[in-house]
Amino acid sequence: MFRNIWLKELKEQLYTWKGTLWLVISSLTFSLISYLLLTDKELSLLDQTEMMWMLAKVIISIGLLIVSIDASSIISNEFEKETAESLFLSPIKMKDFVSGKLLASLTLWLLIFIVSIPYILVTSAGTKLFFPFFYYVFLLGSLGVFGFIMLIFAISLLFRSSKNTLTTSLVVLLALFIPSLFSTTLKNNSFALALGKVNPVDNIFSSLDNVLVDYQTSLFHNGQFILPLALFCLITLMFLVYATKRFKQAGVVKNG
Repeated sequence: MFRNIWLKELKEQLYTWKGTLWLVISSLTFSLISYLLLTDKELSLLDQTEMMWMLAKVIISIGLLIVSIDASSIISNEFEKETAESLFLSPIKMKDFVSGKLLASLTLWLLIFIVSIPYILVTSAGTKLFFPFFYYVFLLGSLGVFGFIMLIFAISLLFRSSKNTLTTSLVVLLALFIPSLFSTTLKNNSFALALGKVNPVDNIFSSLDNVLVDYQTSLFHNGQFILPLALFCLITLMFLVYATKRFKQAGVVKNG
């Protein structure tokens, strides 16, 4: 049944103005950033690896923002449009409902990543970093998006309101992005270092820097950043399971 849920959401993303708009916004943003990196007098003085690092950060940031906004309403809309009850009266299991929605949100991230591939190719031209650039943007972005989607779904099941879910999700996302804007000097104190080790956004950006600027392209050299991301996904999965159980205990859905 989760396949039917996924296909339903996928059709809404591909054949409605909302889904198309997200991809257009992504493409325009990548085009603007790439144009500035290649033509602006000050930005063009950056090393090519630093340009690639900046573009990688933009790709993943845009993906996280768009998927977070989309995921905030993908479940809550079922309650606000009063379609949830009819869904749960049908022979659909809760795990299929959540899995189908989750796969639909991940598909949106995949489409955004596909849109970014030409820009990755252009900015990495003349270097040997295209494949590490391609691979790590996809890997780190997918882990980050996967974790955030599960967190947002858990919040959505607890609040059952698109407005409250979106507000909470954006606040959490902003709170995690703010430390990455601090200078290196401000990050050198013990508290900032400890915070950076558990912050998924900080780990994503640090791994990109390690790969594209320091040329540490092996998974072994990036394990210190990937493992906290995997742990973040595990914690958000546990939170989603808890929220699902609370949702079922409320008597909204009887099946498993």
